Amino acid sequence: MPNTAAGRCAAAYFEAFNSGNNEVMRAFIEEHYALSYVKSRPLDERLAAYQRLHGTFGRLIPLRVALSLELQLTLLADAAKTDNALVMRFQLEAGPPHRLAYVTLSGIDKPEVPDEYAVHVATKAAPINDALRRSTVQSVAEALRGTYVYPKLGGQMADALVQKQKEGRYDGVTRAGILADMLTEDARAISNDKHIWVEAQNPMVQESTDPVNLSVERLRRENYHFRKVEVLPGNIGYIKFDMIHDDQEALETAAAALAVVARCDALIFDIRDNLGGEWGTANLILGYLLPKGTVFGYMYDRDGRRVEERSTPVAIPGRPFGAGVPVYVLTSSRTGSAAEGFAYTLKHLDRATIVGEVTLGMAHPSKEVVVNDYFRVSVPYLRTENAVTGTSFEGSGVVPQIKVAAERALEAAVQDALRRISNRQ
Repeated sequence: MPNTAAGRCAAAYFEAFNSGNNEVMRAFIEEHYALSYVKSRPLDERLAAYQRLHGTFGRLIPLRVALSLELQLTLLADAAKTDNALVMRFQLEAGPPHRLAYVTLSGIDKPEVPDEYAVHVATKAAPINDALRRSTVQSVAEALRGTYVYPKLGGQMADALVQKQKEGRYDGVTRAGILADMLTEDARAISNDKHIWVEAQNPMVQESTDPVNLSVERLRRENYHFRKVEVLPGNIGYIKFDMIHDDQEALETAAAALAVVARCDALIFDIRDNLGGEWGTANLILGYLLPKGTVFGYMYDRDGRRVEERSTPVAIPGRPFGAGVPVYVLTSSRTGSAAEGFAYTLKHLDRATIVGEVTLGMAHPSKEVVVNDYFRVSVPYLRTENAVTGTSFEGSGVVPQIKVAAERALEAAVQDALRRISNRQ
């Protein structure tokens, strides 16, 4: 590790993380993290989240430093228990004593050639000049002004970025990833829309294989993000899926998962680690739980025109579940986007009990806009409206009926399901 404040902090982080010991991690948090971070959430919850990460990734092994500054370190690390490498960024506070403001982890597929690891990190660390920085700020502002779902708010975000550029906020920024992070932060400060992000891209990287086929092969290896299907004691079906896809093979995978639990007396869908995605597999599952052709939502464009009506499938490839089968959806503060839409729909059509934590609140569908060869921006361009509530979960998240810490959600759902099964019998 570099002999910088960020490097020393990162070294201590890896030592604490790899220990697998809550007391060691507790000591690290109390010594190194910013006080605002420590106070914003109970320490026991943070330690539980740490244990989940450690269980998912195993040991984290630093591979290569991509960017080293006194208060910032970006590096690539190997996650022992997964097929992914992690891009990790450590950011310290500007003021003394320079405590740790945050750590970000982004998963990337491990390429066949180890040297290709560096490409993903190098993109964020790529140098930018004054002209590119100025044109990028202007182009991101134009994308927000011309595309964002609420035109007035899109204009306010655009004006804010342009004004900050005039005031010199971005002067001296020489790395693509840092500029992307700053623009994301400044746009979200106006809209609080978590679907907005700016990301650096590398125009020099060319895929050596067909990217479509490569993507399909990765999804197949990931089982289209269906992580676990089993029948729990008490004849309770449990399905955990961590992303939502539209592919035909994804729909077949979802149908196969539902077939396993077809004769269960209660169902639990675990989306605590689901950040969303498309809509196909979620809509198919709704078709097993709600009457065919049930209209549950609408989509509107930035001019207020209704552009889509959402309803359950008129036919499904398996056996539907009767209305008397209790359904539970497990959520966490990480559950986002389409996964939230799945939970919100089932909650407000009185078909499921939501158990866990309030979700992220990312209701607006978004699309990527390429602003130049080096940057792209994700911009929400539609708004959703639930057929029952007449509104959505944007900004507020999906609020569970049974509020418990995410790590206790499965236990709470099982207990309630067993009670309801017993009463019905």
